Amino acid sequence: MKHMNRALLTAVLCASIGSAVADEAAQSYDIPAQSLHSALQKLADQAGVTVFFSENQVAGKNSTVLKGQYSPREALQKLLLGSGLIYTYTADNSFAIKIADTGSHVAMLPTMTIIGEKKAPIGLSTTEITDQDFNGRQAQIQDTAKLLEDAPGLSLQAGGGVSALPIIHGLNDERIKIDINGMTITSACANHMNPALSYIDRTHVGKIIIMQGVTPVSMGGDSIGGTISVQSPEPVFAEPGKDILINGKASTFYRSNGDAFGGNIAAGIANQNVRLDYTGSHSGSRNYRSGNGRVVESTAYESQNHALALSFKLDNHLLEIKGGQQHIPFQGFPTQRMDMTLNDSIFGNVHYKGSYDWGNLESTLYLENTKHHMDIGYDKLFPQPPGTSHALMPMDVRGRNLGYKVQAEIPYGKRDTFRIGNEFHANELDEWWDPVNGGQTSVNQYGGMWPYAFINLNNATRDRLGTFAEWNADWTPELKSTLGVRYDRTMTGAGVVKPYFNPNVSAADRALWFNQNVRDAWTNQFAEATRFNGQDRSRDYDTFDVTALMQFTPNKISQYEFGYARKNRAPSIYELYPWSTGSMQMSMIGSLGDGNGYVGNPNLKPETAHNISFTAAFHEAENNDWEIKATPYFSYVENFIDADRCGSSNPVCGTAAPSSFRAQPTNGFLFLNYANHDARLWGMDLSARADLFKHPTFGQFGTHTTMGYVRGERMDGGNLYHMMPFNAKLSLDHKLDGWKNSFEMQFVDAKSDVQKLRNELRTPSYVLLNAKTGYQWKNLSIDVGLDNILDKQYYHPLAGVNAGDYYAMSITFPDPGYTNNRNLPGMGRSVFVGMSLTY
Repeated sequence: MKHMNRALLTAVLCASIGSAVADEAAQSYDIPAQSLHSALQKLADQAGVTVFFSENQVAGKNSTVLKGQYSPREALQKLLLGSGLIYTYTADNSFAIKIADTGSHVAMLPTMTIIGEKKAPIGLSTTEITDQDFNGRQAQIQDTAKLLEDAPGLSLQAGGGVSALPIIHGLNDERIKIDINGMTITSACANHMNPALSYIDRTHVGKIIIMQGVTPVSMGGDSIGGTISVQSPEPVFAEPGKDILINGKASTFYRSNGDAFGGNIAAGIANQNVRLDYTGSHSGSRNYRSGNGRVVESTAYESQNHALALSFKLDNHLLEIKGGQQHIPFQGFPTQRMDMTLNDSIFGNVHYKGSYDWGNLESTLYLENTKHHMDIGYDKLFPQPPGTSHALMPMDVRGRNLGYKVQAEIPYGKRDTFRIGNEFHANELDEWWDPVNGGQTSVNQYGGMWPYAFINLNNATRDRLGTFAEWNADWTPELKSTLGVRYDRTMTGAGVVKPYFNPNVSAADRALWFNQNVRDAWTNQFAEATRFNGQDRSRDYDTFDVTALMQFTPNKISQYEFGYARKNRAPSIYELYPWSTGSMQMSMIGSLGDGNGYVGNPNLKPETAHNISFTAAFHEAENNDWEIKATPYFSYVENFIDADRCGSSNPVCGTAAPSSFRAQPTNGFLFLNYANHDARLWGMDLSARADLFKHPTFGQFGTHTTMGYVRGERMDGGNLYHMMPFNAKLSLDHKLDGWKNSFEMQFVDAKSDVQKLRNELRTPSYVLLNAKTGYQWKNLSIDVGLDNILDKQYYHPLAGVNAGDYYAMSITFPDPGYTNNRNLPGMGRSVFVGMSLTY
């Protein structure tokens, strides 16, 4: 009876205020016909509204096509055509779905599903990718980061098979805020072999939001390049009147180049209020071959991911408790001197969101621990002189990420929405390198990597506490704005370190047992460790962010957006605290894939970026048959963390070391230290789409394209590293019922604007052709494709150097007959096939 009274009251309120809704601004939609539940989810996400409905109301119903420029009410009404359902307006930007004959179904109202809770508005320069967008792609690629490849302004730096690093507008890796289901995960590796996106398998992704440059303060802190937010699928509960819901998905794939294979399974069981989910995946590959048929060494990998989720729903509240583990027994890294020989990670995540009379509340609490091991992989083992054996180079890291985020969203009238929040992230790293096995011979040969463990990082910490406030205003149906401020305090520190050197070995024994190089290396290590341990190693950084965004929709065919953001990022642990300038030690530090060695700089200042962007979008008003969007942008970065070359006049690079250890290598690679320099970056993103032809027999034909260019320079002269030259993708698409086809051309211009400071490699231009087809039979889908159809030999501009085998970066035993231009080659022709079954 209590539920009946509440339902009747809700229905009366809906009817009384439904006619008083203010006019909403129209926006562009392109939602294909699909299940009504999925269509309502897409509408709620894109329009930024809340939709209430019961599961049995939409069960078995499909939506109509929604394509064109509509207000949220108009869009909702069009989606519901022919479904026997109508909507009522319940509150500011909230709608309730009900059966047209409400009299006999009013009791269903208390058991409603809530989707599309209000959130930071999706701006014109933001890209949202859902599982509908990358279905079929999951058989084509194995790295979650590659799901982002088609987003304007985004490119990837090559890593391992599941560990590519994203770059937005020329700003890479830790300059981007990446969260995985609300978790901030910092790489536990000097070479960033385990970046954040590697901790979620591509098949477990439900939605990805990419915000380029001008990011709302509620969506990013401690970053200057943008935000990437990856979310697993929302939990689905049983419909009212049904006791149990059992559903899931299983898929498998095979790729011919590298004999890559794998599969995943997702299974869930739920009633109306509780749901339990399991997801598991496994994938692996051998070394792939380039376009000329040569094996690209150190590109093999194997990865496993498992997770459990327990979800609770009560009225307008959702609680999710997640836990999981990752196991990577091996992952080759063709752009590094080392390979990942083990990566084990476990995580726990508690997420809550709920609606109250005053607004919405969302919070996340998480803990993640990583056990990471690196060593010289088989492909990198080099030939030994007679009478010697291989000596490996073990390197171990233990990492921990702990944090929380709490955010409240408070509507104030129909115009304004306020968001306030607080978040904390603590990162701790310990890194040590066990001594090289092999006794006196190995010690002499490998420069003193014995008898004790080398401590590179000891209880190195980076704790950040951030607070933000944000104001969204809908001034008119045509004009919207966002204004936000944020304060972050970042605190770093590190414990005492130790060299390989044993101080108890007498000078006489050292002279008797070891050669001069070893004695010099030990002297250098001991002096540098003493100097590092004797200084104050704690650092505190106070940073203030500001974001201002304005969106204007003057008519039905155009929209404009202008934004400015002052963004900050404090230095990372690996930029601050690696301390040794020994040639071997420096060669093990560096995440940029350039083959150079690095040493930290405890005196780095935080980066401060001034980002400006303008977006103009145009589309056909009636049926949204075409659209085009262009975004020019500019960033000026104060204290950009770049590098300087080490030398006798550089105070950072081991002034306590003998001059011989400050000399640069002679093999084309360099020793560098991290250093602040002002910089500027600018470029443009362009994306477009058009429907070309539609026929009831032959289906629908369309095309879409993305283009981009970025340029970066240091203000004291010279180019920035890893700037993507002009690139474009053009795709011809076809749809006929459950059949989808596409033919894609990818063009990448030659990279000639390189950074001489790092001896960055130039790359030639190239064109790749790809094709794929797929068919959906109810719950079964099959995808087949052919990548690099012409088997083109090419070098991606951001791939880096080819360090995949010994000869690629040989110093000690060069082979004069080996020729290699040192660029990492891309993958040659490859056939892929995938199959998915949902139930």
